[in-house]
Amino acid sequence: MSKGKREVISDWLMLLGAPILLGSLFLAWSHQFSPGFVARYAHTPALNGLPRDPTAWQVYSVFDVLLAVLALALLAVALRGARPARVAVLLGLMVAVAFTWHALGRPPTRGADLFDPSLSPPGYTPNHPTAGAGEVVALVGLGLGIGGVLVSFTAD
Repeated sequence: MSKGKREVISDWLMLLGAPILLGSLFLAWSHQFSPGFVARYAHTPALNGLPRDPTAWQVYSVFDVLLAVLALALLAVALRGARPARVAVLLGLMVAVAFTWHALGRPPTRGADLFDPSLSPPGYTPNHPTAGAGEVVALVGLGLGIGGVLVSFTAD
């Protein structure tokens, strides 16, 4: 495959990965209340104001901004990225994959622990949050970005 084709493929992979990564921040990153928990306590004021399926913007205070900056950096590298910039973006993408993979296994949540005296014995109500689609979409965007950066190194 020619150098020009590899450059085009790498640029397109990065150009596809950047908006997918950015878009993932607007999807649910956590289903912070299990269905049984919601069925039992949805009518109580304890859950007022807590989003059921928060986005990355609602769950994180810093990492969401870093992912957005990384998506923009990936876009910039696709358009005019020198080798050192691509190396820096690749390192950022790999850290982001590790963080997102961790978030997929341990859903980020700002859920509530509710003490229920009617339980036998009285105690906190069990709640089992699950991951949302945002982590999976972010991993797709990160994978495309990493693939694009790696292919770009073969075109140097």
